[in-house]
Order: sequence, then structure tokens, then C-alpha cells
Amino acid sequence: MSFSDITQDFFYKKKVIIWQRKKGYRFSVDAPILADFLPSSPSEEALEIGTGCGIISMLALYKKKFSKIYGVEIQESLSHLAEMNAKQNGFSKTFQVIQGDFNKNYNDFSRLGLRCIFSNPPYFHMGRGRLSPYPEIRDAKTETTLTLNELVIKSRAILSEEGSLYLILPYERFDELLKISGKTGFFTRKIKDIFSFKDGKPERFLVQLNIENENISLEKMEPLVIFKKKGVYTEEMDTILTGSG
Repeated sequence: MSFSDITQDFFYKKKVIIWQRKKGYRFSVDAPILADFLPSSPSEEALEIGTGCGIISMLALYKKKFSKIYGVEIQESLSHLAEMNAKQNGFSKTFQVIQGDFNKNYNDFSRLGLRCIFSNPPYFHMGRGRLSPYPEIRDAKTETTLTLNELVIKSRAILSEEGSLYLILPYERFDELLKISGKTGFFTRKIKDIFSFKDGKPERFLVQLNIENENISLEKMEPLVIFKKKGVYTEEMDTILTGSG
């Protein structure tokens, strides 16, 4: 891998360093937002589906949210970046990159007794708009290799009975997710809407899905507003980006 093809980005006041491609798939603010939403379970292992360059797992491990994270990534080029980022940040022993197709190898994780799976999955259905000519972008943003339905069903199959699935998705997929999760044996534990601006419409949402448990009720969290005004983050978003919370 040539260093001329990648850029270096910093999070948590330059305490976490992330390499990503200049022209391939580049992460967005969704990554630190989901990392912040994850629970703090320092004695537990977790699984990230579609880890990409590993940014969400790097941020979660820096904050000691889990004892170890397994990151599944179908694209070889991205899995190499994830390994590189783990080494750069000192997480080679606590972050294991598994290069492969989650659709095919998901049963390999059944033995782990996982209580947490998280993902920033492909946003778009096949057939919506033009596919990117860059394979990294295409497969990361469009459901070419993993659909939301497959992700939820197969996550449910390998989670322990006390387990949860954490996702960030476009708001337009809210109803679809609820239908899928209801049929799969999940119930919605937490929802947090995400707005770019306070007076706008919700654009994305965070969700925690639990294995069915009728004794736990839905928590509708206060929404996250990203910007006070164009180019200026809100206090909550600034806290997420700096890792101050």
C-alpha cells in the first residue's frame, strides 16, 4: 500500500489516528456518532460488521468500551487499512480483523456468546441511483454484498439471549428496519434521531435492538443536532468528535 494513496486523520484531540484512502471509501461523521452511542461494557467482546478502515472500533477501544472487538470486512483493501490503524493506535491485541463475507461466515461467531454487534451498514438499496465506479465506495454504500435484512437476521442468529444490535441508518429506512426487526425476534430498545440543523428534518437515526424482552420499554432519546450553524458544531457534536464525554 502506497502512503501517497492514503490520508491521515485525527480524533479525540489527536489521540486516535486513522488512515483512509484518498479516492476510495471515506468515513463520515456517522462513524464517531455510532462509536459514542455504543454501550460501555469493558469486560465484553463485540463484533463490528463491515469495519471498513476500523474507525468505529478504534474509537470504541480507545474509550475502553469493550475488551476486544472482531471486525469483519469483505474488502481486502479496507481490511489491510483496519489492521494498519489497529497497529498505529496500539490495538493489535484487542482488535482482530477478519477479512471475509459475513453472509457466509457469520456462524463462525456463534461460539463467542456475543452480547454486542454494531454496524454502519450500506445505506442504499440496489437500483437506487448510479453505482460508484470505485468498488470500495460501491460496496460500502450500496447493498451489493449485504442487505439490511440479511444483517439483522444473521446478527440475531449469533447474539446471546441478552444481546443487542446497534446501527446507524438513513431515516428513510426507519419503517423498514422496524418491520425486519419485529419479524426477526428483536425489539427496539433505544432510538435517537439525528438532525443536521435544529429546524430541519431527521436525516439519520441510531437504534439499539434487543433480543425480545417484554419487560423493557422503548427509550426515545433526545435527538442529536450536528450543527449550530453552517460549519459550527453543537456542543454535543463537539463532545462526540473530541471524545470528551
